[in-house]
Amino acid sequence: MISKDTFAAVQSLYDDVEDGYNQRIRRHVQQQMLAHLDDITRELEAIHTACGAKTVRLHDYIQVIEETCTAIHQLAERLNENFMLFVMGSGKNGKSTLINALLGQQAAAEDFLPKTWKIDVFHDADLDASCTLTFKDGSCRSMTAGEAQAYIEGEEQKRKDSERAIRQELREFKKKKVPLEVLEEKQRELRKYGLYQSQVIEASWPVGHSDILSHYRLVDTPGLRQELDDMIVASAEEYFSKADGVIWILPGDKIASAGDHTELRRLCEKYEKHPDNIIAVVNRMDIVRQNGQDPDDVLAEARRFYGDLFTEIVPISAREARQAEDMLHQDGISKTERQEAEALLERSNLPALLQLLNRTLFADALDIQIRSKLRGCRDLLDHIRQEAGQASLLLAEVSGQREAKIAAWNKDSSEILDRLKQDLETFQDQEAKRIHREAGRVEDELWDMETDYRNEYILEQIICPESLERRLHELVEAHSRQLMDLYRRHLQKAPFKEFPSLKEDEMTVCLNQQGVIGRANLSDDLSGQGSAQLALGGALAIGAAALLGPVGLIFAGLAATDIGKSVAKFLSRTFGSSMADKIQRRFEDQMADVRKKLEREYQDYIEKSGGSIDSLRESTYAELYGPSDQTQTVMEHLQKLDGLGRLQVIPLRVQDIIFSH
Repeated sequence: MISKDTFAAVQSLYDDVEDGYNQRIRRHVQQQMLAHLDDITRELEAIHTACGAKTVRLHDYIQVIEETCTAIHQLAERLNENFMLFVMGSGKNGKSTLINALLGQQAAAEDFLPKTWKIDVFHDADLDASCTLTFKDGSCRSMTAGEAQAYIEGEEQKRKDSERAIRQELREFKKKKVPLEVLEEKQRELRKYGLYQSQVIEASWPVGHSDILSHYRLVDTPGLRQELDDMIVASAEEYFSKADGVIWILPGDKIASAGDHTELRRLCEKYEKHPDNIIAVVNRMDIVRQNGQDPDDVLAEARRFYGDLFTEIVPISAREARQAEDMLHQDGISKTERQEAEALLERSNLPALLQLLNRTLFADALDIQIRSKLRGCRDLLDHIRQEAGQASLLLAEVSGQREAKIAAWNKDSSEILDRLKQDLETFQDQEAKRIHREAGRVEDELWDMETDYRNEYILEQIICPESLERRLHELVEAHSRQLMDLYRRHLQKAPFKEFPSLKEDEMTVCLNQQGVIGRANLSDDLSGQGSAQLALGGALAIGAAALLGPVGLIFAGLAATDIGKSVAKFLSRTFGSSMADKIQRRFEDQMADVRKKLEREYQDYIEKSGGSIDSLRESTYAELYGPSDQTQTVMEHLQKLDGLGRLQVIPLRVQDIIFSH
């Protein structure tokens, strides 16, 4: 027969071996969970290096990935801590009351509007122990319970104030009668830049003298499917990835209309079957009885709605459990009162829930905890892959948009330059034909005129420099308007905007406030001469009369005498060009110089416009997505992140433990 001492020694050895095995299992799983984080961090650093400064849109994805990496670290570290039992469900279903019932004391705040930005963790510790606030970046702060409560209340007030301000701004914005897509974009913009987002993600509270906390840490979550102006704030998946086990609380007084069904279905579709670490609790059975309903009928209805999602569904009255516990904790309670309190506690069905927890989750706690942690880690790594994939798709899309903007400008500016050149050529041809026609009509008279008079006549009666210059001026003014219309149109399309449907004065954070658009970028007159004077100042500065004056000098040597005039007329008509041809050619030669100067000014204007448009396009692109010349590099790093997000756990073998040091 084995002695007590021997039995105790064997039992102690067994416990030591079991503890050692459990510790090795935890370390092994932790190593597996953290295996890819260094590689992910390197890719993130490479993206930061490629982008330089913070990028508004790309940073949205990078920030989520960085926060997810932090969450994976926390998840791995918590394998060394007690089983995390989350209480989840839609808002105002009695989660806090149930937690207090499980704790056997008032710890979670009841009858408060559900918080939308943190979880509350209740752990076993002396009541005078410090509270711990955990932030999104993984940092923690310890403080007294009073200090922590005051800090959280301040954060909650900031959020409420921001929600109030958002609703007010949306009401004012709706008065503009904007299209629905503009209103929706304004909501998203206010959600991002107007809603106060606390950096606190978790508050850990010490709770003493609670039996359940020797095995679990209880977690109170925000109400699910909460909305701010039709925008979802919290969903089940966000919290499920952190939980080892879950008590899902359903409202017994309105089972059929419970919004939990959508969230639960989404979870089941994601995991292909119902998760093995969730227990359903139908709360408010006291209200069910008060309303004259049969509790068995309500439980049957709950099983009809949720039976394929939960193996166990437990009816409970958290309120009655709390009342019974308060009565039992009173000093000087009589035997009758104790019996009534015990009967009320039994009717609340809280003991049945505790027995179920011990029979299911606690009985196989380590195995469930490891599976839950690995599942949570896979979820978080999938989230990294999704964010990286979405960021890569976004970059591909906006890079294509950028190329399209460049191509559109090149096409439109080339086409308008060709069209304006054709206009100038047509103008020259029309004026040359007019001059030829007018000169031909009086050619005989021209040969008979004295040189000085003939030149003056050609200039004033045939060329008509004032009307010619006026028509050319009108043409160039029309060209100037076309060029500026082209510039304005492309300048308006040039910037990349986070919220494209919103105008600059409708945005909470506009491009001007970001320093992206300056006054120089928005100048209409890039030539510095004003719209009416574009190109005219340089092209016609010498005047049409001076340009065409030398026409008569061609014939000066042949027009000295009457005989000379006759000979010149004869030679011209017999062997050479007519007077009209010569005048036309001289005009065309002079106008060719004018056209070249105008075309050069048009080209200069387009180049300056293109430079301004390029500057605006590239600066706004870089502000949102990083420098355009680094887009391909960033996409390559994002694609590597996609490949790193697959968790494969290598089982720990017995020999690994035996032969390890």
